Amino acid sequence: MRVEQGTAVRAFAAMLKGLYERAGAPTLAALVRQSTRHRPRVDLSTSSLSDWLAGQSVPSQLQVVQFLVVYLARQARQAGHAGAPAGWMRLWEGAVEERRQRRGGRPSRPVPGGARLQVPVRGRFVAELRDEEAFDEWEVHRPVDVTAAVPGVLPLYVRRAHDEVLRSAVAQAASGASRTVVLVGESSSGKTRACWEAVAELPAGWRLWHPLDPSPVQALANALREGIAPRTAIWLNELQWYVGEQAGALAEQVAAGLRALLQDGASAPVLVLGTVWPEFWSVLTAPDVPGRSSGHAQARALLEGKGVYLPTAFEARELEDARMVGGHDPRLADALAHTDDGRIAQYMAGAPALLDRYRAAPPAARAVIGAAMDASRLGGAALVGQDFLQAAAEGYLGDDDYDALGEGWLEDALAYTQQPSKGVRGLLSRVRARTGSDGGGGWRLSDYMDHIGRSERRFAAPPASFWHAAREHLPESHLVRAVSQAAEARWRDAEAVGLYQRALDLGDLKAGQGLVWLWQERQRPEEARRVQEQAALAGDGEALEELLEPMLEQEQYQQAEHLVREAAGRGSPTAQLHLARSLMLDGEAEEAERWYAEVARCSDPDILRAYADDLRERGDLDGARTALRAAGDRRAMGELVALAEGTTEVEEAAREAFAAGEAVPLKTLAEQAEADGRPADAARLYRDAIAVFERRRRQREEGVDLINFEAGPRSPLDFIDPAVLPMPPGETWALRQLVALLDATQGAAAGDGALGELAEDGNSWALERLLRRLRERRQDRAAEALLDSEVARGTPWALWVQAHRAVHDEDVPDDVRRTLLERAAAARVGQAVRVLMGTAEEAGRREEADQWALHAAARGYTTPLWELIRSREKTGRLEEAEQLAWKVPPGRRSWTLRRLAQDRSGEQAMPLLRRAYAEAMAWAPGMLAERLEKAGEFTEAEHFARQAADAGDRQALEDLAAQRRNDDPDRQWQALLANGLTVEGTPAAAW
Repeated sequence: MRVEQGTAVRAFAAMLKGLYERAGAPTLAALVRQSTRHRPRVDLSTSSLSDWLAGQSVPSQLQVVQFLVVYLARQARQAGHAGAPAGWMRLWEGAVEERRQRRGGRPSRPVPGGARLQVPVRGRFVAELRDEEAFDEWEVHRPVDVTAAVPGVLPLYVRRAHDEVLRSAVAQAASGASRTVVLVGESSSGKTRACWEAVAELPAGWRLWHPLDPSPVQALANALREGIAPRTAIWLNELQWYVGEQAGALAEQVAAGLRALLQDGASAPVLVLGTVWPEFWSVLTAPDVPGRSSGHAQARALLEGKGVYLPTAFEARELEDARMVGGHDPRLADALAHTDDGRIAQYMAGAPALLDRYRAAPPAARAVIGAAMDASRLGGAALVGQDFLQAAAEGYLGDDDYDALGEGWLEDALAYTQQPSKGVRGLLSRVRARTGSDGGGGWRLSDYMDHIGRSERRFAAPPASFWHAAREHLPESHLVRAVSQAAEARWRDAEAVGLYQRALDLGDLKAGQGLVWLWQERQRPEEARRVQEQAALAGDGEALEELLEPMLEQEQYQQAEHLVREAAGRGSPTAQLHLARSLMLDGEAEEAERWYAEVARCSDPDILRAYADDLRERGDLDGARTALRAAGDRRAMGELVALAEGTTEVEEAAREAFAAGEAVPLKTLAEQAEADGRPADAARLYRDAIAVFERRRRQREEGVDLINFEAGPRSPLDFIDPAVLPMPPGETWALRQLVALLDATQGAAAGDGALGELAEDGNSWALERLLRRLRERRQDRAAEALLDSEVARGTPWALWVQAHRAVHDEDVPDDVRRTLLERAAAARVGQAVRVLMGTAEEAGRREEADQWALHAAARGYTTPLWELIRSREKTGRLEEAEQLAWKVPPGRRSWTLRRLAQDRSGEQAMPLLRRAYAEAMAWAPGMLAERLEKAGEFTEAEHFARQAADAGDRQALEDLAAQRRNDDPDRQWQALLANGLTVEGTPAAAW
């Protein structure tokens, strides 16, 4: 008997059927086929679709509904009809709840995708946001004023190449998969506006949240600790304030929290949208070098493959689109009329107007702006206080200008900087502290002026007043430490010492490490020890250990105990652990337990693991487990498994350890089960591991814009032999051993099923292995049928196999070969782009080759572009190679040009180096100094070496001083080597 449907079910069915009809009423079979190609895969049947459209039932899974609505809405818009109504999510939720109540279910149970864990809901519904709100909290640049009437508060939008990548990530999030995407581009290039346009396409029910209060990084850290509700888009404009040096001590914690959030199925889907300048992106994604960590390991892992580069200027085709749109918006038409370099976004954001006002600024206003520029570029200070500006600005004025200052010079200067230019916010603007907020107010430099300062002041060292003002008036310890590091990089070591000391006094333990090194370098052991003691008492465990080691070797037990007790009393976990152990050895168990209780409250994984060792030795296994769980890192989770050995909890502990990144226990358990003749248990454990590996693989691969199938070490001959393809990614020990186990216990082809399952889910290695097994068993027809089906589904690796065959088959016509390669390239296969580039270059179509190489580089795959540059370099086409290098996306341009200059010898490198210097690339003066010194141009070499030091690269000047110290009649070079530079750039006196 068919139950009559209620109002909510009928309303949802009417919405879905109307959308289906506006989409052209595709066949139900076509919808099913489309769902199998979706990533992640969506399972549909024609009977279910028929029931849903007729209102006889309601889909129960959010992912299914999102796929249907997003796909049908896209088809409807392409046909010129309206997409999905704004309230479709609420209609579906109501229909699900109504069906549940009619079946006697629990009426208040959350629907799939809802906030199941009762986490706080943050942000605003995307559907409720209005363009008028874009400028304040969301930080979209206000457009310049024009006299004519305009069609809206925001200029009409011109979609560009990066918008397609961004919208793809948004569509995947709307379909139920958590995603991260970061737009990388220079100031005012359109990053934030592109994000604003993209989030507007999120379906109803999504919220947009911008972490800001009490500070950006603290707000995000707090939220990650409390939990993020599903269907939240997190707006991280200026990403460096959340996971970079500018975020201080919380940066890596936040990056790790975001990684965990994106991998947490219970929180899915969430969307993380970021914007960042190329120089910050380069720092955040820089790999570690031997012997030195970048300090951004978590951020680098979070951001791998997530960057989308924005060109500084509109491309030719984009300019054509802009001219068409410009006929309907006077602001865009004005920008096109006043720019000839394609910098349309910068013009509309008011950049030229701001620059004109900056150039015309009176001396006091320029001085204030210069101080704010240096605070941002050297310390990462987003806001500076008025007391800082007053103290710092004086040194930026010449004597005559300083003498001419009036009584209210600072107020006049700030009034000038605040005035808008063509409706755009001023050079410096006041930011008021919010009522009830812990965050303070201050003065903020405009984004574009910050960009100008980093370029124009790249080779300028700040005056003495800046260093003094930073020491006295910057309130946050990590900002003071950043300025300390900037002083040290410029060989202003005397200034660096004072700044490091101030940062340490404010509680920054990393500053203590830098200060100790400076004192040790000058052979001042008493000063180094004083700093170590201060840092140890403030909680630096490493400093405490370094101090204790010689004390214990020299049997200075009383001094060591006094130091440990004082540090423990001030809250140092390392000292508390030392003291507890010592008291326990002395038989003072009661006092020892009191200190152990303090240790248990700390958050340091190393200390907690050591505490767990002590508990285990005393037989308190429950306490040890509690301490290890509190530590929570991979080593602690591995030790938890060891504690669970011989119990029924060992498997669960091994799974937890595996989820935390410790693979050995689960692997060992599976292999032991296999060795013990328990193949079903072994297979189950292997499958548990595979599920985790696959989740990580999808997280890693689906956000990447171009897939690189050159995984793993291979001989160059492998890429020449047409029978050998680069091994696709996706291999894991768990999958490999599961297949071997199934083959051994269930028959020689039993592993095919597991491989086919994962191949269908997008694991390219599983597909490659399955094809190889079929061919080895001479099942060529089955292999070809499998490959054809994967090609039909649009599987990237299968398309690359097809194109690869065509490349190496002389009988394939050129146009067919090119079509297959372009289809693979459209499916994000980096190698296909590479072949297309190489083919065009060999045929002399260099402009086409450039475009393919740049297409790949803009999507994070820079190998083809560098190969093209090197190829032209080796064949003597130096100018062509250099011109192409200057077109590299901003995040990789400086590295590419530097490598190119390093590889060139003698005079060949000089034009490139001088242009790089003119473009304010920080490495250029140091390299110029080195080349000029070798060429005998000693005066000019010294000039550039000093410029390099002022820019933060002291190595060139140190090398020059070391070379000239033996020919130094007035001992200036020796003084320089001993004491560094004064703030004015002369050799410093002993300090």
